[in-house]
Amino acid sequence: MDILHSPVHHDLPRVRHVAWSRPFLWLAGGLRDLSRRPSLSLSLGALFAIGGLCIFALAQGRPELLLAAVSGFLLVGPLLAVGFYEISRRIAGGDRLDAAAVAHSLAARWRPLALYGLFLAAIYFIWAQLTTALVAYLLGSEWIWGFEELAREIFLSGRHPNLAAIWTLSGATLAAVTFLLSVVTAPLLLDREVEVHHAMATSINVVATNLPAMLLWSFLIVSLTLFGFVTLMAGLVLIMPLLGHATWHAYADLVE
Repeated sequence: MDILHSPVHHDLPRVRHVAWSRPFLWLAGGLRDLSRRPSLSLSLGALFAIGGLCIFALAQGRPELLLAAVSGFLLVGPLLAVGFYEISRRIAGGDRLDAAAVAHSLAARWRPLALYGLFLAAIYFIWAQLTTALVAYLLGSEWIWGFEELAREIFLSGRHPNLAAIWTLSGATLAAVTFLLSVVTAPLLLDREVEVHHAMATSINVVATNLPAMLLWSFLIVSLTLFGFVTLMAGLVLIMPLLGHATWHAYADLVE
């Protein structure tokens, strides 16, 4: 692997160029970490599943909010998974591994992580408002449909091509920007004393240096997360720890 100096800022960590197939090794590393302390990782994964069920419960009767929430879950996921990053970091360093130690480490880095969380929350707020406005404007405010009926009406009926195109394009744009700015940001903030904007710049450099691998990695993240949702959240108990631990391995592999 070649070590490339960052073109973004001279103080940024250097990043490595990796093969396009590297994400499969990150998943394998995540699976190994999951097997080290399955009770701790799966307990955190269960919280994700409960959160997903709460999203569905709160969005009953408001399917446009459910559309925004499911997508928003992908947007804020990189921050929500910090517990898994810390578990993997401790495994790699041979440190004590229990819930108290993990919580203590996260508390020590709460300021940069909170600032990063505000950034992700702002993106999610924009996305939620855009989704609600688009659905209300193009379908009117008097309709009362379930989530499946709404999705079928927008994407399969052929009667709302503009809505389907605008919603898909805007969502894809926000997701791409979020991924670009966050692929290694949270693990880097957890692992080192860096500014949030420097961590985001490093993330941009990682994506620019490893575009084929990042395209595969983003596809795997979206596919596995959606699998967790379509299994009525049960799959998230396993999927979120797997992706969280794998993200740490991605960071360790990509950032020198």
